[in-house]
Amino acid sequence: MFTNKKQFKTGVYRTKGSISNFRCRLTIRKIHSLIDVPNLEGLDKSLDATDLPENGSYETRIISWQEKIFSQYEKDYYRIKENCKTDHQKKYYQMLKAEPHEPQLLFTYVDADNYYPDEQNNAPQLQLSKLMQNKTQSFHLMADLGREVLLYTLTWNPEEGIMTVFPDFNNITTNPLYQEMRESNLHMYHYALERYFVEKPFTPVIKNHVACIGKSNILMFPTMVRKDRFEIPKQLHRNLLILLEIVRATNFDYDGIHIRYRINLPVDIKMANKNSELTGSTHASKQLNGFWHFGHCHELLLNVPITSEVQLSVDVYFEAISIDSWCRERYLGHAHLSIPLRSQINETTINFMQLTNVGSMADRMEVFLVGNRRQVDLPAFYGMTGATIINRYANESSSSGRLQIQFQTVQQHLPKILNEGYFKIAKKTKNITLKELITSYNAARERLEEFVDLQY
Repeated sequence: MFTNKKQFKTGVYRTKGSISNFRCRLTIRKIHSLIDVPNLEGLDKSLDATDLPENGSYETRIISWQEKIFSQYEKDYYRIKENCKTDHQKKYYQMLKAEPHEPQLLFTYVDADNYYPDEQNNAPQLQLSKLMQNKTQSFHLMADLGREVLLYTLTWNPEEGIMTVFPDFNNITTNPLYQEMRESNLHMYHYALERYFVEKPFTPVIKNHVACIGKSNILMFPTMVRKDRFEIPKQLHRNLLILLEIVRATNFDYDGIHIRYRINLPVDIKMANKNSELTGSTHASKQLNGFWHFGHCHELLLNVPITSEVQLSVDVYFEAISIDSWCRERYLGHAHLSIPLRSQINETTINFMQLTNVGSMADRMEVFLVGNRRQVDLPAFYGMTGATIINRYANESSSSGRLQIQFQTVQQHLPKILNEGYFKIAKKTKNITLKELITSYNAARERLEEFVDLQY
């Protein structure tokens, strides 16, 4: 009728998925219909003292990987602050302090608890644990039946993607396992561990984090330690974000236009993100009601030194190109925009300048046959390099089109005490850095948490 312990087997499973998606259903049930068989030493004890309440006779839980469920003993032990010496114990103290945990029959020991069961006498399981020691994570599912009883042991090898389950998964209705508890009376418990599947992948809810859910994939931003939430630039520097949007163009002579651009930074300005691009191009746009619409955005994060000198600026050079059905590139002009490195929101329209021989037959033939594509040293043309440009073709310049642009610059906030401390001449002045300010804030918050339950 019942499964014999000698028939216990170890289940070995391989998966390519994340172990954080693992769920199992653990069920335990007390059999009340059995005849009580008292022990001789238990005749003077009352049956009510050992019997469980009605709501404790059946319990089922959905348990995720390394989910901590406290027993009655752990709850009483970790609620006393003086008992918690290590970081792991202090973590349990904060968990019990933040949320109420009502202990029942089932509880767990996670890998960090360093629990080593003595009841595990299965030879294949011992062999596997010796082969994979120091590589695996262990997870023990327990029951409080008057004493601690080990129900299941799960191990996970992240390198091989292998999970072992001892005893193997079973079902509470077809092949339950059983446990006899002989105290003042004989009690029988049935229990089972089943794999739990959900229709949608599990997404943990983390405050102040964003989950982007698509049709088949889930992207979750990793949890960051509080001290790492701010990217602090080095001393005497600040971060500045430039948001540039190319909106639309007008007054060009050809269709199929796209805008290419290049950003030149001053000497002392560095990119905070090394993967940022200083060049780019919009998509090709067809004319609609006299406009070529783009809506192209570019984002650039810069690391700017804090100085009292003249305000610096970033130079952006634009080039308008038209590609016809023969894949010929027609040069339609170029333009320049200077963006000061200060906080601002601005919208402007810039005029494009084209180098051409106005009215000459050779110029019109060149545009038709080869597209009139010219390579121009734009920084030198606009006088940003201090050198003069020599036009060996004796071209003239003319206005060719207009481009509407929106841009915004957002600079990192600096407390007033920092700015004053940097530029004071007195050598005795103590400068407070942003890193020191955030460190002191974190320390003060941790001290406050010892007395007040803060809601995150």
